[in-house]
Amino acid sequence: MKLMNDIKNNLWTTAVAGVVLVVFMVIFETLISSESQKADAKLRLEAANYTAILKSKVDRELNAVLFISSGLSSYFTIYHRNLEHHTVQNVLADLYSKTKNVRNLAVAVGYKITYMYPVVSNEKAIGVDYRTLPNQWPQVKAAIDRNEGVLVGPLNLIQGGRGLIYRYPVFINHQYWGLLSTVINSDAFFKSAFKELVNEEFAFAIRNKDTHEVFYGDPMIFAYPEAFLSTSDTTDVEWEWAVVQKAEKASKLILITRLMGFVIALLMATLVYFFLRERKMLTELAMHDSLTGLANRRMLDIRLEQGLAHAKRFNRNLAILFMDIDHFKQLNDTHGHDVGDALLKLVAARLKTLIRDIDTLCRISGDEFVIVLGELNDIHDANSVASKIVHAFQGGVSILGERVSISLSIGVAAYGGTSDETSQSLMKKADIALYQAKAAGRNQYKVFTEVGQKGLFDTIET
Repeated sequence: MKLMNDIKNNLWTTAVAGVVLVVFMVIFETLISSESQKADAKLRLEAANYTAILKSKVDRELNAVLFISSGLSSYFTIYHRNLEHHTVQNVLADLYSKTKNVRNLAVAVGYKITYMYPVVSNEKAIGVDYRTLPNQWPQVKAAIDRNEGVLVGPLNLIQGGRGLIYRYPVFINHQYWGLLSTVINSDAFFKSAFKELVNEEFAFAIRNKDTHEVFYGDPMIFAYPEAFLSTSDTTDVEWEWAVVQKAEKASKLILITRLMGFVIALLMATLVYFFLRERKMLTELAMHDSLTGLANRRMLDIRLEQGLAHAKRFNRNLAILFMDIDHFKQLNDTHGHDVGDALLKLVAARLKTLIRDIDTLCRISGDEFVIVLGELNDIHDANSVASKIVHAFQGGVSILGERVSISLSIGVAAYGGTSDETSQSLMKKADIALYQAKAAGRNQYKVFTEVGQKGLFDTIET
């Protein structure tokens, strides 16, 4: 009774105290909720970056193996009328010796497997007609119909075991001639690709996009609501990736905010100030490379989309220069990571001096740089820029007191104002041209030129 009388006599004071308590609790809980969302966004960004590193490593490992298909295709295009069995076997043997994690190389003339290396342990596959394989024929037919290389698997092999298969159709005079197959030992391949990328904070899994068959990692990762999901970036590969944090992090800022829940309004204003400032810093970091200060992959996507849209609207020319430093890993291992980082900064600074202010220079990963050249008066001006860049690094550079000899390989892809181009296709063409430049001996540039139909491409040196 006495307590009820006290509340009744001090009703206004109690109400104000209650309102203040509720308001402060709402404000602090709102801040806590915002911090939680920020922590989730930061974690998601970390997962996205880790995923990008994983996919980039796999792409590099695949490209190191799959480049042989384009060379083989050229060989059969030229010599298809005068093929001798022992000569083809010698060619396959030579290519096989230059690869790793490859189980065998096969060539089907028409739809029948005619050449195979090595023959030992693969005898069962020789002479097999793909059309008699109900589990593989639909995928083979899809690769032929699309006239492009397709990576499938891992799947069960005719000769036993499992592996990844890269199928590359060969067309001669726009007519289907045969199919090149590179069988990759999937276990050895993934072990080699991920051996340096183990991260105690994250676990990941990979599965086929169509069948949802998980062939690497724990299948349950795909079921986690907080898992970061993405697909492979290249058309050759149809995989889905899932990355999840192994243990939930505790946000220090959230804990501090809870402890300071009943502190004065001035402290609240200070917390809000730091909160907004950190949000801005996170936004800037998300758009720029922390080492060189250049735009990163996300900013490149935005600038390229804008530049291409502008070029299409006003019928202007645009070009992409996709480049990397030749033998950068060897330079890094020889001279140390400090020299490697300094070299990346020097390359970035020198590239800035070779382009216009309206052009966009990005570092997208490792030693890979991309330049977007917009508002070109002549589409061939891109070749001049590429040539200037190649010559700018000849003679070596001085890094931290050491003389380092470097060179760049560049792939050039251009939009001339008339084709139905996308930013993804333009990047892919520049990437193809880059690998052609590297295959041709590095320290040069190659220009992507489209010939034929249905995506049959060739590259030329200018």
